[in-house]
Amino acid sequence: MPPLAISKPDAVAGTISEATIHVVRGCDSILRLQRVLADLSARCGQPGVMDDVGYFLSKPGTLKRVPHLLLLSNARTLDLERLTADDLMGAVLLYKYKVLGCGIGAFTTNDRSGRGTLVAPAALRSTVAEMVSRRLMDRGALAVLISFRDVDTAKKQEDPNKGQLSGDSAANDKNARWVWRERETPDYLALEETFDRTLAKIGQRTRRNMRYYRRRAEADLGCTFLPEIQIDKGEFLDFNRDCMYAVPAKAAAWRYDSLREMATPLLMGLKDREGRWLSLLGGRRHNAGTEILWQMNRDSLSAYSLSIVMRSYFIEHEIAHGVTKLYMEGGSFHPMRFSFVYEKVTDLVVMRRSWLALLIPRLAKVFIKPDNELALMLLDKSLYGGPPEKRRLFSSLEEEGS
Repeated sequence: MPPLAISKPDAVAGTISEATIHVVRGCDSILRLQRVLADLSARCGQPGVMDDVGYFLSKPGTLKRVPHLLLLSNARTLDLERLTADDLMGAVLLYKYKVLGCGIGAFTTNDRSGRGTLVAPAALRSTVAEMVSRRLMDRGALAVLISFRDVDTAKKQEDPNKGQLSGDSAANDKNARWVWRERETPDYLALEETFDRTLAKIGQRTRRNMRYYRRRAEADLGCTFLPEIQIDKGEFLDFNRDCMYAVPAKAAAWRYDSLREMATPLLMGLKDREGRWLSLLGGRRHNAGTEILWQMNRDSLSAYSLSIVMRSYFIEHEIAHGVTKLYMEGGSFHPMRFSFVYEKVTDLVVMRRSWLALLIPRLAKVFIKPDNELALMLLDKSLYGGPPEKRRLFSSLEEEGS
């Protein structure tokens, strides 16, 4: 692989301390900066959010995506071969989407939780989001969607000028419509010192099911929990084909291969008394937490709720290893989520005022799976309501074009 070239910056007017924005494109180039991103995250009070970034860069999706890393620095040029966290003020990881091989002019986060998208000092995160959005819109983007963890509203009110760009307000932009939204999302399950104390915080029905189905699987199936397993790729792919909600072979192969690239991967399993796999769980540890990335459960055994059985063993095991937070990548629809600690996420959506931009939400309905982050954001009705300055984004665009 040839050495990385020196990045050419784009000047940004009215930015923090005369900062410039430098763009790094493509998985390989971004991966070579992983150590820098991890150091920057720790320095900005966001430890671990950029660990294992390769997993998310390579994650399969319905649409082809080209990752773009936007780096903010006071330096006019950056030598990416010698770059350190001290050279940077912030970083934003976004993805440019394509439909049928053609770019649709949309840049978006791939992380609805807002944890792994934007890295910057807390008081500057909304500023960084706006700066990056302006830069992309100035270069022809039709839509930009950024989800990130901002400072608390109460902290913002201490100094109303913090986190704001100088000059005209984004709400008065004549070329694009800007919408800011704050929402709460179930972030993690707090793990107590013991398994029983942790279960005591979970809803009664879920708590009862965890105990009941675990005992039933042990009695009927001879279920055994294996916290560290060795499985070859062929056996892994064969098991995927026998699973409920089996994923395509390419996605299953990515699951298997991606674990080898992580700093602290987890691969656990359940077997029955005959030695057959019942369930596999892939995850990772980072900072003080552990994260479930995916789970595979044998089909035809739905009566045993293998998913909740595995999570019961998993939680108990992680507590024994001193883990205090349990995350689930992509969230969870299981009632357990109601016992999660909720955190605030800020969404920034910028849509160009043009007929071409109006096609994007329509493309989302046709080409993008409903659970894809781009579709979730573009089709989220709650984004379009509110006071006049945050009125319906796409309906107002349509009115202007009618």
